[in-house]
Amino acid sequence: MKRKITEFEYWPYKLLYAPFVPYWIWNSIKAGSFSYFCRANPGIRFGGFLDYSKSEILAQIPDEFKAKTKFLKHKNDLTELPDFPFIVKPDLGERGVNVELIADKKDWKNYKIKENLIIQEYIGLPYEFGIFYAKISNQSVILSITGKEFLIFKSDGKTSLKEFVESNPRCEHRTDYLSNKFKDDWERIYPKGKEILLEPIGNHNRGTRFFDASDLISDELIKNITKVASMIKGFNYGRMDVKSESPEALKKGRFTILEVNGSNSEPTHIYDSDYSLWKAYGEIKRHLDIQYEISKNNPKTYSSKAFYSAVLKRLF
Repeated sequence: MKRKITEFEYWPYKLLYAPFVPYWIWNSIKAGSFSYFCRANPGIRFGGFLDYSKSEILAQIPDEFKAKTKFLKHKNDLTELPDFPFIVKPDLGERGVNVELIADKKDWKNYKIKENLIIQEYIGLPYEFGIFYAKISNQSVILSITGKEFLIFKSDGKTSLKEFVESNPRCEHRTDYLSNKFKDDWERIYPKGKEILLEPIGNHNRGTRFFDASDLISDELIKNITKVASMIKGFNYGRMDVKSESPEALKKGRFTILEVNGSNSEPTHIYDSDYSLWKAYGEIKRHLDIQYEISKNNPKTYSSKAFYSAVLKRLF
């Protein structure tokens, strides 16, 4: 509990970003719109802030750069299951909610979301990164890169899976989920050195450790990221989640895209344990300033009424 209070990594999202509300209001006044950030990506519904189709974005990316992806209007539309394992997630999903690895027919049967789904091949490459892209005055840049360390249990020959999970602050809020997922081996003592991947989804709120990997930014990587970004209509600001065979391969511009996030993208490298709160806030402000600069020069391509209606729907 103490770590959740003293370390901002474990704070609720709304609490962490609360100090930026006055800054958003100030930018809104200057821009003449409380939803100015939607203009950052005029080719994406609401700029990719909410209620936008990730499958429509992925459809614009050549197969050589992305995981094989299929959109389902309804779960029952999948007449033939792809090879196991595969990934399923909501087309309008956010922050890793309801993203699951489907290992067998039972998992697929139990998946609760029925409509507007993305079915995606599972990419077994060992490294995952979040690459934050921006196009500023027609110049493409990578603002930051987040490295991801998955939640893995490595047995010491003494500690059970139950003890590991209950003592690990990264998965404290996932105890019920993990105890059910590994119920047959929950209190088992594994041989020393045995490793178990507890969570294959690289999301912060599911136990993945994030760290700053911005040192991997290179000319080759910028070139290939720019190539992909230029194929997505009206995309100027956001984060691409990718997998790669190694940090060196990423630096050379070799990666596979899992998804693309729009103007709601968070600079997740701030959750590096070496970052102070003030350093993290400095990085958030830097990204928001760039978002504002991009947005103010782009045309409005969305209905304010529709946007505010979507926001109110979320709140109530």
